[in-house]
Amino acid sequence: MSGIFGATDVTPGFGKSRFSRREVREIFISMLVLSVAFTIAMMSGSWGESDAIISFAILFALCLVLVTVSFIPHELAHKFLAQKYGAWSEYRMSVSGLLFSVAISFLGFLIAAPGAVYINGRVSESENGKISAAGPMVNICIAAVAIVFCHFADGFPLMLFSMIAWLNAILAVFNMIPFPPLDGSKIVGWSIPVWVAMMVAAVAEAALVFLIF
Repeated sequence: MSGIFGATDVTPGFGKSRFSRREVREIFISMLVLSVAFTIAMMSGSWGESDAIISFAILFALCLVLVTVSFIPHELAHKFLAQKYGAWSEYRMSVSGLLFSVAISFLGFLIAAPGAVYINGRVSESENGKISAAGPMVNICIAAVAIVFCHFADGFPLMLFSMIAWLNAILAVFNMIPFPPLDGSKIVGWSIPVWVAMMVAAVAEAALVFLIF
């Protein structure tokens, strides 16, 4: 997700392609916490097994890969395009969102709300729509590439690519929901045809992965 806030929040580095120390730290923390939440959700029903600790470590490594190639590219796509338009843009984690993700993961599923990219600057409605579309568009592209790789893989690589495809497709679908503060609400305000095309592509990818893999 991405959001715009007021001019009083301008910080040094406005309009430049850069990462602040705070931003890097919060990206890193978000990656770790989300990976833990994913791991807990996938470990549902396996905590009593003798090799639970080993299973947790293996699943955590897998989930870290999934987070790295899904949530992080989504947020960075918002950030870099906003900076291209001359705006100040940084990721900010949501402590309450991350804690909620961990708490809900004990039920065996995950609702991820790690944070958002905040933008400050003079951007037009069109530019704001494109910035919002950048995140889910990256997920749609990653899912498409992963689906292609699935057809040439077997065993563990097949499982990995199918998980990458599924997660990115679902993340795109979720963020395309046209209600604030999700990206879809801003994309619809900019271009309904673009929103329809992206939503159709994301849903088709999710359906393809679900039916085939």
